[in-house]
Amino acid sequence: MHTRATKTFFCALCIQAAMLPVLQAEPSRQGAHFEIGSEISTITYEESGLMEESGIMYGISGSFTYRAENMLGPIDMVKVDGTAAWGEVDYTSPISGRIDGIDDSIFEARVVLGADLKGKGTIIITPYAGFGFRQLTDDGGGMVSTNGAQAYDRKSTYYYSPVGVEIMSDLENGWSIGGMFEFDIFWDGTQDTYFSDMNETGFTYQDVAYDQNGGYGLRASVKVCKDMGSTGKLVVEPFFRYWDIDNSESEPFVVNGVPSGDPNAPTVEPRNSSTQFGLKVALLF
Repeated sequence: MHTRATKTFFCALCIQAAMLPVLQAEPSRQGAHFEIGSEISTITYEESGLMEESGIMYGISGSFTYRAENMLGPIDMVKVDGTAAWGEVDYTSPISGRIDGIDDSIFEARVVLGADLKGKGTIIITPYAGFGFRQLTDDGGGMVSTNGAQAYDRKSTYYYSPVGVEIMSDLENGWSIGGMFEFDIFWDGTQDTYFSDMNETGFTYQDVAYDQNGGYGLRASVKVCKDMGSTGKLVVEPFFRYWDIDNSESEPFVVNGVPSGDPNAPTVEPRNSSTQFGLKVALLF
């Protein structure tokens, strides 16, 4: 039900944004700008009561932003950004035991459109909306838990629309400060679970692709910038990212070519959440 509500909210916001009076951005903000940096974060993935994975991720990020007055009607900003991160997570489960050092990776790409609205003083408020893609890969195949449970690879793919607002304000001596808050509308996703990684146990398992169509995400950050002259601007940005995904559609658990009748078999990808806290350091030019 909440999925229908968020989609309605998204459509309403797009209509409202098209009616906003757009004011010209500051000259220093117009034109093309690039940002490249690195980030470090802690991530915790949880299926309540079933399992948890947590660890540290190291990543690189980049973005291209172009601003021009009334570029696309009321829109005067387009931004394309991406992030890639790698790390190791530790798995714990009251059922399956513990596995340390599972390789994880995250790739994310987004494009958003926005409008710069002038607030009080030097404050610029930028509401935006767009489309995003996120993929997380969990390489546990071939590993065995402390309870003797066989692990397997997993891949989560999300398609979503970021809807948010960014606020920036210039201070004295080349400093500026701001932040952003974002709500991510989850449109669709797939949880690819590679049960065939367990075939060496003597049974033949069939891989499953679970369809996910309910959930949401949140993002927030605080950004501090220092103008370094010809070098560009140094950006320091603590951030928070969160996902809450509903139970997937059910799929049969197939062993030796026969759907299992075991009521305890994993016929759905359970509701799960992912929480990430981190710090990004970048150069904007």
